[in-house]
Amino acid sequence: MTFTEAVDRTARHRSTGRTKREPGRIGLTILGIVMLVGGMLAFFNPFAASLTVTAVAGAAFLLAGLTQLWLAFSDHGDALGGRVIGGLIGLAFVLFAVSLLLNPVAGLITLTLAVAGLFAVLGLLRLVYAVRMRPRHGWGWIAGAGLMSLALAGMIVLGLPGAAADVLGLFLGVDLTLSGIATLALAWHKPKASGQDAS
Repeated sequence: MTFTEAVDRTARHRSTGRTKREPGRIGLTILGIVMLVGGMLAFFNPFAASLTVTAVAGAAFLLAGLTQLWLAFSDHGDALGGRVIGGLIGLAFVLFAVSLLLNPVAGLITLTLAVAGLFAVLGLLRLVYAVRMRPRHGWGWIAGAGLMSLALAGMIVLGLPGAAADVLGLFLGVDLTLSGIATLALAWHKPKASGQDAS
């Protein structure tokens, strides 16, 4: 390719707006659409989405447990007590994973309680932080967020066992929908040209 051809190709790219990053934009767009479709499906069938969350969590715990067991048995440089403790942790992970995979409905209740506990802890931490920063502007918003987290945790616990069928699926739907929107925004964000001034 001659210098003239290279300059001509660069001019065509600038005039049409195409860049070498176009395939990346297409890939992100497809990913964003897939996430949005997955989010919509989770909203329309939250029970199936909750079972999917349980299966994924079970697989993750199983992988973590098997890895922990392998490390406990393969690391002969560590003391025996440390290897025994590591092996017991790995065994606990494996047993928990098997219980989730063999009885996903019971696993739904367990994971839903864990989510409720997470919201309760987050709510308490936000309230403590809000009280500590009370003289500063905006402490009320943090306190309000803490109260909302506590209220959500209470609603989940009071709604059990019926809430277990839908809560995880709805959370998955919200996460996939927001992730899809963010991915599409990233895909179609048009970067400024190097010589363009910020307005």
